[in-house]
Amino acid sequence: MYLKTEGVVLSRRNFGEADRIVTIYTKDFGKMSILAKGVRRPRSKKAGHLEIGNWCKFFIAKGKNLDILTEVELKHAFGINEFTEVKANKIYHLLELVKNLTPDNQRNPSVFLLLVRFLDKADSKSDFRLVASVFKVKLLSDLGFFSPHALKDSKTKDFIGILEEQDFEKIQSKFTLKDDSHLKLLAFLDSIIEDVSEQKLKTSRFLNGQI
Repeated sequence: MYLKTEGVVLSRRNFGEADRIVTIYTKDFGKMSILAKGVRRPRSKKAGHLEIGNWCKFFIAKGKNLDILTEVELKHAFGINEFTEVKANKIYHLLELVKNLTPDNQRNPSVFLLLVRFLDKADSKSDFRLVASVFKVKLLSDLGFFSPHALKDSKTKDFIGILEEQDFEKIQSKFTLKDDSHLKLLAFLDSIIEDVSEQKLKTSRFLNGQI
């Protein structure tokens, strides 16, 4: 059985002498781990497409233990234009959120579309504090982990409700938060994410002082 889908590379790790296990978030099948055979060999044509954060088309053969990557085509490499370490850390942060919060093999096209849309914003000149805040609220809401209606403080409830429901462009045009307000909001959202996922966010420490 063969699968065809598009997805974003969330992470990867070496396996054996020349292979990698690549974790991707796909439009059609949710989060998957696939075996990319031979990609660490110097002549591999697939290796450059499987960089973390790349949005690709994937052709996959079903396997007994691990599904096997047969072909890959690059659609877009986020962060390549005017590459900086700061930009890379922003992209890795969004990827880590999706990896930590989503279950394996559970289809959720809205999460895939949200990830692609906000990776593009992280690759732009948009205020990343706002990008990260809106992304976290929408991701938690899409996955059913959080609703602003459960908050007691009416002002906080109304504001986070706006982040959940409105398009980023409208939010960006209406709101400017002070630095301390942004930091408090991000700390609040990160605490929810770490509680839900039962994992510490590794990329947060790289962003300290950068956003």
